Amino acid sequence: MEHKQYGIASTCFFMFLGYFLAGLVSLAMMLFILPMIDSVISIPYNMTLSLIYFGVSGALADLVYSVWFSKRKRFNPIYNKLKAGYLALVFILFSIVFFVEKASLLGSTLILPIVLIFPLFPLLVFLLLYGSYYAIIVIGSMLFCSFTLYILIKKEWILSLSSFVCLGCAGICLLTYFNSPNYKYRDQNHDFSYMGGFSSTDLSDYTVYSDSNKLVMLDHEPSLIIDNPKDMPILDGAEACYPVYAAVAKNIYRNIDQIELKFKNTSEDIKYGTNENGTIVTFYNTAVGFERLVNGDVDMFFGAKPSASQLEYAKEHNVELVYTPIGKEAFVFFVEEDNPVDSLTENQIRSIYHGSITNWKELGGKNEKIVAFQRPERSGSQSMMVHFMGDISLKEPMTFEMESAMMGIITKVAEYENEAGAIGYSFRYFLEGLNEVDNVKMLKINDVYPSNQSIQNGTYPITTSLYCITVKGNDHPNVQNVLDFLLSEDGQYIIEQTGYSPLN
Repeated sequence: MEHKQYGIASTCFFMFLGYFLAGLVSLAMMLFILPMIDSVISIPYNMTLSLIYFGVSGALADLVYSVWFSKRKRFNPIYNKLKAGYLALVFILFSIVFFVEKASLLGSTLILPIVLIFPLFPLLVFLLLYGSYYAIIVIGSMLFCSFTLYILIKKEWILSLSSFVCLGCAGICLLTYFNSPNYKYRDQNHDFSYMGGFSSTDLSDYTVYSDSNKLVMLDHEPSLIIDNPKDMPILDGAEACYPVYAAVAKNIYRNIDQIELKFKNTSEDIKYGTNENGTIVTFYNTAVGFERLVNGDVDMFFGAKPSASQLEYAKEHNVELVYTPIGKEAFVFFVEEDNPVDSLTENQIRSIYHGSITNWKELGGKNEKIVAFQRPERSGSQSMMVHFMGDISLKEPMTFEMESAMMGIITKVAEYENEAGAIGYSFRYFLEGLNEVDNVKMLKINDVYPSNQSIQNGTYPITTSLYCITVKGNDHPNVQNVLDFLLSEDGQYIIEQTGYSPLN
């Protein structure tokens, strides 16, 4: 009896059914089979290997299904052409989108190739929920490998053109990626490695219990000593301010080194970070530390003036802030050491960061594109930059995508990299005191270099106060006493010797 071949619609259905089943097999491998095997015999298992296991299992499942289906009596040879066309279409569309989006996996147009691989729904959804940057790459590789192996088995060499198309598209994607910010800034770690994940700087030498002796100590007993830990105001602040308030605490808080060391070595649970972040002399950086001040978890916050969003946060919580200047600091701009430009005017810098000036040649330098880096929105230096720009808008910052363990693919602001044409900004102490950026030079502004003398006498044009910020109405008995100490001769000495300019 002669069997009528499947029609095109039925053949398409069976092809997509095969992909769906392959997705289910990968899902089963992910959830059940691998954990079961691992419970009997230990197997190498990490994120990269697990993605390989899942991709290989899906590819084999699709290959087995295709071979089985090709032996059915009603099999229509157009099935092979449909698979070839489908595979080529997915790769072509994805490479076009990837190129247009400049290697972004968060662009809105990415929905187009995702719709095309909808038949692999079980694998796609789980991998994306799994938070892996490589989910789509795994699926594409699975499609390519299973089809190429199928061609080899069926020996329909004309269909191999589809595989070559896919390889060409993969090459376009690789070139796009290697020329994108995602590749260039891939090593920038915004998940912060120090102080319980809240600092990008190693501040361990500045803790009150460190043996490094980097904290400034008075050679006499200060006018203020607080003996009881319950009477010690809780401190927090920006990264660059930690050496200041840690030094102040070590001078006036009796036995604070022993108190903090004991807390660090306990297993007491805390709301954020780890015990390394402290219990009285705490550190949670500008963003979280400011919120802790507003929420009443901190008595005194050290840093620059807060950003507009932070001020709005305080307003929403009906908190009135009190700003006490305790020192002076320069806001500086820096470039590569070999950049021939040594000085810029304020207006030239505003034009660079507005996007009006784009080449160093316009400023007397090399014929080289200006790569103007910015800082994350809620950082103290970015708040200062917004203030410096005034009514002139900042151009969109350079960003890149990275994979976060908790949030999947996220977009981050690219921070300073010492590359050709680069310019960045920060507070002077961050560069000179903490030595966080190597092989750079600070620029003169309006022909004035940011030295202690020019900051002190006001000739350097972009200065700001170093503030101790408190909440109006805080009834802690020693908040005002600590403020008075900061403004005293001893307090100003600590601030100056740490690396900031004193008030007088």
